[in-house]
Amino acid sequence: MTSLRLNGYTLDLDQAQLLDRRGQIVELRPQALAVLLELGRHHGELVTKPDLSARVWPGVSVTDDSLVQCVVEIRRALGDVRQQVVRTMPRRGYLLIVDAADTAPRDLRRFYRMAAALAVVAAAIGLVWQYPFFDAGSSKAPDRMVADVAVLPFRVLNAAGEGSPDGNGLAYTIAGELARNPDLRIVSTLATADLGGKNLSPERIAAMTGARYLVDGSAERRGDRLQLDVQLIASGNGRIVWSGRFEPTAQDLPDVTDALFSRISASLGSTVRESDRAALRSRAPASLDVHAHVLRTLALTAAPTPEGLRQARQELELAARLDPNYAPTWAGLGLVKKMLIFGQHDPGLSRQDLPQAIADVERAIALDPLRASSWRALSLTIEAGQNPEAAVGAAERAVELGPGNPDNWVALASALHHAGRNEAAIEAFEKAASWSPLRPPQYVHVATRLRYSVQDYENALRSARECMDRTPAMGFCKAIWLSSLIRTGRAAEAEAAWPALVEATPSLRTYRMTPRNTPMALSVDEDLDRLRKIKTSAIAQ
Repeated sequence: MTSLRLNGYTLDLDQAQLLDRRGQIVELRPQALAVLLELGRHHGELVTKPDLSARVWPGVSVTDDSLVQCVVEIRRALGDVRQQVVRTMPRRGYLLIVDAADTAPRDLRRFYRMAAALAVVAAAIGLVWQYPFFDAGSSKAPDRMVADVAVLPFRVLNAAGEGSPDGNGLAYTIAGELARNPDLRIVSTLATADLGGKNLSPERIAAMTGARYLVDGSAERRGDRLQLDVQLIASGNGRIVWSGRFEPTAQDLPDVTDALFSRISASLGSTVRESDRAALRSRAPASLDVHAHVLRTLALTAAPTPEGLRQARQELELAARLDPNYAPTWAGLGLVKKMLIFGQHDPGLSRQDLPQAIADVERAIALDPLRASSWRALSLTIEAGQNPEAAVGAAERAVELGPGNPDNWVALASALHHAGRNEAAIEAFEKAASWSPLRPPQYVHVATRLRYSVQDYENALRSARECMDRTPAMGFCKAIWLSSLIRTGRAAEAEAAWPALVEATPSLRTYRMTPRNTPMALSVDEDLDRLRKIKTSAIAQ
């Protein structure tokens, strides 16, 4: 065949063109197009990395990162977010899968098209039959329906009352438990928390996040009980699929979490496995006050500020005194200490305190080894530049325990990047980013590093600009932005921008990229040193 269908797009092998669904040419970098053409000529066959490199870059020695960036660009152009068109064969190469009709002889294609149309009609009839008459309270649920779920920040009633819960923290907790179910994909609560403060309707949030279902609710502290009203909403028509009210004491919280997990999962038709249910049976906090302290710190660390992190540390240390055996307290405390240490936001903490921060998180894991968020916290607390494989191992465990949480995949991407495994890092990040069109600031930080690490300086420049705008206090965003300008031939712009950036962020005068001595760090440090020398020479003259 001289042309192939790829996810609805057309690859014309004779004309060396990729056409979209309207027949318009899709622009690709020459190297990316060359990689796609090579895969197309051998579609359905494994093409090894050495073979691709030899054919696309004959006589030139290139790293795997160059090939990885081409594959990422191809997938983005094809909308291949699930990596089902260009498939990675680990440690071997890539496999191109064409649309089903194109693998058949021409005289069978009309049959395939008719069969596909009949399948769509049958699926539509099945949905009409299934959903209007499906009882959410029934024990019989549709088999394994995959759903994208956004858990919105809970509205807190009587928020001025002492010991009131935090709505963002409650959403974070519920989303984390739902993410244990491999049938569900959860929109990052970092994104929904950002939207929660903008007074948007649930329907608007669903449209912005791409979620098919919303978990919405309210919470109110009533003495030693917490009243929770929870709804599961189908975003397409606003229908309330399920609703419930709970009034747990502190000791009842694990049972309530289990009930929420089971009812929401059953309403969406996903299977709640016994292993998933067992993972939920964690220890309850000693009191609702302990629970409230921990929930507030979850919100403070989601959008961290120096003052907020110091407050979070105080809240967690108080919670630890009230209940030294509640795992989320220690996981949060270790991560907060690490963020304070590396940001130099607490004069009472230094690098010498990092082992204790790691020990705090490890204590949380010892108390409750099945909490995905604790393993993610461990991966983020470990100094990845010193012990990258330990950070990777902890993130992989977080993904195993919470496969439906994109935050776990981003943590894995970050750890893999620090371990120098950029191909796997990009794949993990692309998986997480595909779940929601909204990227929290933390995702932008990782994207900036990954783009630069594979020498995709144009996209690194755009990502670093977004990183600067959304988190202006982060020095590394500005460092990568300046270096990307130089690497794309715009050194004059970098030199002109340098004085204002240094005035706003004095740490740039001595900034060094971490982890040290990696190719990325050496490149950024080289470019910053160049800017420093130019400005020093100008001042001397």
